[in-house]
Amino acid sequence: MRSLLLGYALALGAAPVSGPVSGQVPEWTLERGVRIGSVDDPVYGLSRVGGVLADAERVFVLQPEEARVRVFSRAGEFVRDLGRRGEGPGELMRPNGMGWHGSRLWVKESRSPRLTFFDVATGEAETIQYRANVPGSLHRWMPLTVLADGRFVASPELATGPGGAMAASELAIIVTEPDGTLRDTLARQSIEGLIGRITAGRSVGETLVSSPITDMDLITFAPDGSSVVLVKRQGWDGRQAPAEFEVTRIDLHGDTVYRRRIEYEPRRVPSDYFDDRIAGQMDGPNISNRRAYARALREFYGQHRYFTPVTYVTVGNDGTTWLALDGTREGGEREWLVLDDSGSTIGRFRLPRGVRSADLTEVWAVEMDALDIPYIVQYDIVR
Repeated sequence: MRSLLLGYALALGAAPVSGPVSGQVPEWTLERGVRIGSVDDPVYGLSRVGGVLADAERVFVLQPEEARVRVFSRAGEFVRDLGRRGEGPGELMRPNGMGWHGSRLWVKESRSPRLTFFDVATGEAETIQYRANVPGSLHRWMPLTVLADGRFVASPELATGPGGAMAASELAIIVTEPDGTLRDTLARQSIEGLIGRITAGRSVGETLVSSPITDMDLITFAPDGSSVVLVKRQGWDGRQAPAEFEVTRIDLHGDTVYRRRIEYEPRRVPSDYFDDRIAGQMDGPNISNRRAYARALREFYGQHRYFTPVTYVTVGNDGTTWLALDGTREGGEREWLVLDDSGSTIGRFRLPRGVRSADLTEVWAVEMDALDIPYIVQYDIVR
């Protein structure tokens, strides 16, 4: 078996294949189907959606604010809840991701290295405390996914103190055995530009601020733990041509399935894009010089002259990759680009919100109504 580190090295060394710009790709039509959610029915009403998974019979909706997973039939009928708020076995505190390990559904948490595995038929649950044994590391390692063979992928907790992950420009993504024994390094995820330190105009030290535009690599996983997709999306600097982003897919055994560079049309950041965000940070109690602080914020934000090319990525149930391109179109819709399991660009479509679960027959997306109430909507794909 090749190591995952070797697989990633092969991906970096292999000659990438360039793909067409989205305008040269066939446009798909989506036909609206089942809609799940309600304004006033507590059984069907949803709060913020943290993830969606669909199998042949059911739809699983992660509800972080309610610390549970809501289960519906594919026809939209409520079936049951999995989990409840708490710190005991089978309970959840801050769930922020889920996937499959065999027939069991796993749920991870945002501030604790816990994972809970649910038997979706009976509701029975097992909770484990994940611990990565990384020699010489002072970080707490947080699980990202469970691979199909039972190993774990993890990254360091985003600590902001001295030597913390936020102080670095990249994060190590590692693979461990279930007992935490380190097996390999899968990738190094760039977080360049995600966090900045602003000192001008504050009476007490520096403060950390996040940028609304970042070149941070996107890394995501197949729902069943069978593959990893990495999107290197460094924004265009106005010099190199053509403007491209890069997509790499690595399988469970560390082999590079494909590496593709895809052309896109860069979109320049308007001069007033950050005005509202800067104005919203001017009322802090420790700001002694508002003008200097606003100037420091604008300098940090203004490092990006162009928007990042990709804002979201989903791996489909069938090995496909679904990429949300930057920028909205008329009516608030966003353009999506679809790669098949070999990396060929095969389709594009438009939707106003995020695709959370998909294959080449359908997509399940999150949409918001006029009151910002979320709904899960299923669309059939017409090709």
